[in-house]
Amino acid sequence: MILAETVKAPFKDASEKLTGYRKRDFMAKVTEDYFDGSARKAETVMGWNRQSVQLGLNERRTGFICVDNYQARGRHKSEQVLPTLEADIRSLVDGQAQADPKMQSTFYI
Repeated sequence: MILAETVKAPFKDASEKLTGYRKRDFMAKVTEDYFDGSARKAETVMGWNRQSVQLGLNERRTGFICVDNYQARGRHKSEQVLPTLEADIRSLVDGQAQADPKMQSTFYI
């Protein structure tokens, strides 16, 4: 089914305003009603992410809502990834490594 731009525009606008499982549920409902439940057709016509549409269809079919784990995203702290980082840096740069421990120089400006 080919939808006119006047029909697609409100669907796209509504999907942009929603987030999380509400957005997936909306996209799944539109996909069921207009694209015979095909996530691939919804992706082609509406430009939506096929995996998100498929997840929404599965959530509607089973009744289980997948929880988004936004806190797990992003870069972890260096201390978590490399727990021995501080000890390794300290072993490389010890207190005696400095050439002039008092930071005294013969050059004056």
